Amino acid sequence: MNETLGKLQAANPEMGLLPVSAPGFEQFGRLLDAYDPTEVAARAKAILPRSDKVVYEATVRVLEQPSRFNAAIARRVFGGMPVQVGWCHGKNLRMAGLEYHKGNEVLVCLADVVLLVGDVRDIVFGDEITYDAAEVQAFYAPEGSVIELHSWCLHFAPIHVEEEGSFATLVYLPRTTNEPLTYSVERVGESKLLFAINKWLIVHPGATALVDEGAYPGITGEDIYLKPV
Repeated sequence: MNETLGKLQAANPEMGLLPVSAPGFEQFGRLLDAYDPTEVAARAKAILPRSDKVVYEATVRVLEQPSRFNAAIARRVFGGMPVQVGWCHGKNLRMAGLEYHKGNEVLVCLADVVLLVGDVRDIVFGDEITYDAAEVQAFYAPEGSVIELHSWCLHFAPIHVEEEGSFATLVYLPRTTNEPLTYSVERVGESKLLFAINKWLIVHPGATALVDEGAYPGITGEDIYLKPV
């Protein structure tokens, strides 16, 4: 067993933390072991800024420069559709919310991370929209992992695993995903969750900063926090 994973499991026994290589992860995504991210990961690490909060940039020009890896992801995973390459990095130890897209997402882990994931099909749609935090599952992804998340996978910012550490992932998505909406949205049905282009977001009521930004506070139960090691 990976030493870091063992320490995380001991520190967070209530999470049922498993590696992304475990069969249970297949409900949410898959490992893309055939793709070598070494070159693009090195390029990213060379310019990765430090941050004490969660930073997301949908497109980073340096990361989108042509490479064998980028071409393989665009052609073989996304079937030739326009793809953006950005990153998410910083420090984060809580779930806070969960989002989904109408299209798959590829992550390249630049550090060890924990992913909190769920299934869109467990969201209860009615006059109120709710999702039970007890449905969330936790998976450990070591540095160097290339992960494809299915379109029905609920997810949000990764979690860093070391006490003084941080997390960082490259993020591949259909182009314009997560950009600001350019039209007014009628807040009915699923559209209550629409937060940005191709981004449906449901958050815990305790994530007050996100609620203040207009995110829908529909996650019930306790918010989820990880104890780093």
